[in-house]
Amino acid sequence: MYTPAAFRVEDPDWILGHVERHDFGMLVSADPLMVSHLPFHLVRPKGDQPAQLLCHVARANPHWRCFEGQGAPALAVFRGPHAYVSPTWYGQHPSVPTWNYDVVQAEGIATLIENPAEIAIQMRAMAAAYEPTPGFDMDAQPQKYMEGMFKALVGIRLTVRHWTGKRKQSQNRPEADRIMVARALEARGDHDAAAALREANDIG
Repeated sequence: MYTPAAFRVEDPDWILGHVERHDFGMLVSADPLMVSHLPFHLVRPKGDQPAQLLCHVARANPHWRCFEGQGAPALAVFRGPHAYVSPTWYGQHPSVPTWNYDVVQAEGIATLIENPAEIAIQMRAMAAAYEPTPGFDMDAQPQKYMEGMFKALVGIRLTVRHWTGKRKQSQNRPEADRIMVARALEARGDHDAAAALREANDIG
């Protein structure tokens, strides 16, 4: 991912937090070139153990086959707030349109998860994060039903070797322009994009 110095983020807390906030990402493989859109469960690094990204696909999805055996290189991409930026919002001219966005990319080796109990960990984490209370209780489902469900799924573990964080949030513009862009985004209703711009530029 092209990441000019002005937009590069190397703070691991921000990178991991971004993934947890925007955990519906893209799993991309090179051989064959394929992409699957999936919810991920982040296992944060501990000691010498690198971070892991856990996900699962339907067994009918052929994407998992490229990770059989010793695994294969893969990318996971997590996009955050984004918005079109009009040059009419700038005070400094000439200027052209652009797009602001936050994104994190994880590069590593993807391998398969064969144990249904490990896939269940992902399901429990997702339910805990998104279900209302009371909500879906996996343990309350018929055992035979869940066994059939797990047979229809294949788990994938991406062991992360490198993170790339990028916040393209008008940092290359004068401060006055950044403030005007934030105000214009808010006026248009793009509140998340405006908040991301303010945070990235430390604008109150």
